[in-house]
Amino acid sequence: MNQRDVAEVNLHDLQVSDPLIGKCQHLVREVAIPYQWNALNDRNPQATPSHAVENFRIAAGRAKGEFYGTVFQDSDVAKWLEAAAWSLCQTPNPDLDKAADELIELIAAAQCGDDYLNTYFMLKAPQERWSNLAECHELYCAGHLIEAGIAFFLATGKRRLLDVVCRLADHLATVFGPERDQLHGYDGHPEIELALTRLYEVTQEQRYLTLANYFVEQRGTEPHFYDIEHEKRRQSCDVKSHGMPWTVKIRPIARRTCQFRNSGLQPGMRCVLYTS
Repeated sequence: MNQRDVAEVNLHDLQVSDPLIGKCQHLVREVAIPYQWNALNDRNPQATPSHAVENFRIAAGRAKGEFYGTVFQDSDVAKWLEAAAWSLCQTPNPDLDKAADELIELIAAAQCGDDYLNTYFMLKAPQERWSNLAECHELYCAGHLIEAGIAFFLATGKRRLLDVVCRLADHLATVFGPERDQLHGYDGHPEIELALTRLYEVTQEQRYLTLANYFVEQRGTEPHFYDIEHEKRRQSCDVKSHGMPWTVKIRPIARRTCQFRNSGLQPGMRCVLYTS
């Protein structure tokens, strides 16, 4: 498999004429994104409180209070930013652009001095960073924020969030790795692998691809968090789903494999793609 086998569509050049997909795009742009923005800011009395944006305000020192929500609450903010970015890519919207810029500035202000960025652990459990990779979604949240930074840069040309997530990725590279003084683990929910691979594609910084490769190679080693990850990945294409859709787990490996042309995972990936 080489890079010519996979081509990603440039959304700046994409024009959708299909009425069904066009209607879905319109609903996302005009209904879903504004509704989600109000929900993230707790402006919808009929929705369950989110507190997601408020968590960043507190972390940035712009408000007082306590963290509220789940351990993966930050990912809602990142996913909204990614959706907003691709919407702006298709249809300019000054109000949406302004709201996203202000949110990005808030996220940048919340980032720690060592470039760590996760409001749950910053506000609620600062002594527990990286202590429960299987369940606490730290790398998952980081991955979604990295993807949001990439999307906003590709969609608008603005680097502010991209610079934030590059510093976050650099922080991760100091924490995780094969060295004795680094943590030897990976997130219970795959996401960071794909995000780092995409970050490499945008920045051409080899260290991001190296870290993505490290996380992928760690899966299947002890401690293993999913049955599928305990299988011999290189020899078998007998894949069983466990915990989440298997396609969610394999996406980071597939994208990473496209980057490593001579990877030993390639035969297994071909087997999976052709038999699933």
